[in-house]
Amino acid sequence: MLLRYIENPDLDAATVAVLRSAVGWDTRKEKPEKAIGCNYMTAACYDEDQLVGFVDVLSDSVDDALIRSLIVHPDYQRQGIGLELLRIVIKKIKAGRIKTINVLFEPELAAFYGKAGFRIVSGGLIDSETERF
Repeated sequence: MLLRYIENPDLDAATVAVLRSAVGWDTRKEKPEKAIGCNYMTAACYDEDQLVGFVDVLSDSVDDALIRSLIVHPDYQRQGIGLELLRIVIKKIKAGRIKTINVLFEPELAAFYGKAGFRIVSGGLIDSETERF
């Protein structure tokens, strides 16, 4: 296994969809191109030519950056890939002097994100695709 990390790789939505599917997320097939390319930055991890990790960041380039999707293929989890992808994007965000770095995650991932340097705070979320008003 020879892992390589790339900032802002040239990715197509179908490649990211395969990785999303591997972790049990929907593939976002109906809107894939809309999400790809609207980011402040992305980073990816490859094993040979296979995409095994991905993260994307949205930002206004001044006050806020949102780490949107951190994905690591199940066969590659718990090997430091997620932490390395976070390190790459956090370093770039800090270099851009963006004030805050935010991430949403499920409660069981609090220790992981704490290890990555995040201060765990409370928040809320409305998922308009699954919740009815």
